[in-house]
Amino acid sequence: MLRLPIDALESGMILAKPVIDPRGSVLLRQGVTLTPEYIEKIRQRGFASIFISDGDTDDVVVEDMLSDETRRATQSALARLYDFVRHITSEFNTAPTETVVAGLKDSNVVNALRGYNGFEKLEGRVTAILDELAGVDMLAGIGQIRSHGDVILGHSIDTTVVALMIGKRLHLPPIDLRRLGIGCLLHDIGKIFVDAKVLSSAVDDTQMLTPAVHLRLREHPRFGYELLRSRNPDAVIANHIALEHHERQDGRGYPRRLYGTNTIERPRFDRHNIQILAEVATIADVYDTLSTERPGQPALTPTQVIKTIRQFSGTFLNTEIVDVFLKLVPVLPTGISVVVRTGRYVGYRGVVVHANKKQPERPLIRLLYNPSHDRIVPIEIDLARDKTTTVEAILHQ
Repeated sequence: MLRLPIDALESGMILAKPVIDPRGSVLLRQGVTLTPEYIEKIRQRGFASIFISDGDTDDVVVEDMLSDETRRATQSALARLYDFVRHITSEFNTAPTETVVAGLKDSNVVNALRGYNGFEKLEGRVTAILDELAGVDMLAGIGQIRSHGDVILGHSIDTTVVALMIGKRLHLPPIDLRRLGIGCLLHDIGKIFVDAKVLSSAVDDTQMLTPAVHLRLREHPRFGYELLRSRNPDAVIANHIALEHHERQDGRGYPRRLYGTNTIERPRFDRHNIQILAEVATIADVYDTLSTERPGQPALTPTQVIKTIRQFSGTFLNTEIVDVFLKLVPVLPTGISVVVRTGRYVGYRGVVVHANKKQPERPLIRLLYNPSHDRIVPIEIDLARDKTTTVEAILHQ
């Protein structure tokens, strides 16, 4: 399969992966033949690219780390929970900050939150995700495809997946993995109290926001924490993931300007420092944001993501956890598009057929286009054997 931008789609192409809306419903199923109407439907929904089947790449399988069933069920459960919270907070969810905080402590809201079983169902989805990650030892390396309407839900699920992979590498006990999972699924729930248009603007260009709107956006960790604490004050660690996922190691984060220790081993819970599960969530949050394309915000290649996260290490992100995390990220994952930089085929473009775990920068590739972007008879090169050829990942053919 190949990942193509919307502008490169043509009638008659075959969809290689289903197109899923923000609520987990299937808009177009795998195997559908694209028509002009379908292409326009995808464009209007705000998808930047999709996967298509191609006769020369049918054996190239870009595996999601979650099954379609688990992803859709989790996204649906999360969407229903968000709908419920929006409903019970509708009288004050656009009010000033202190009014929102007071409203979340109102007895009627508290009782409604504690009586809603959607939170327990979401905790069950964490168990399902952990089960599917049991035999996985590397990240997929290719960001999920999302529409402009999926600012929160899909991101929350993929942040959870990445965080749990880090948690596994840190050998966290099962109870902490579950806390990490539910905390990440709900880390952005405070954005319910931020106008949807503001969220879309924040994706496109944070600098375009007015100071008042930017301040409101920065309140979402506090809103999320107050909501989750009203629902279950005993879930201290999970609740603090929502509160602390925008804190920084250098104390310049928000909302409380906490400091980090840049270490893994430290006191279990110290109210003066960022808690470790929140630090894991922050790295996962940043990774998913950087590696997933959105309208107005192109994704970075794995190499660019790795470079950026290394630059953030020590000031923004916990150094020791970053070192663990980077061992999970493939440099040239299966399915990513590449361009040849040295060797006989300079300028040719193709796709990674099989990643190479032992030599991450030397995968098996298949060239599909010449430097003029004309389609060619495929040329397969095993970079582990051909030492003269080097390639660089690109976003699309």
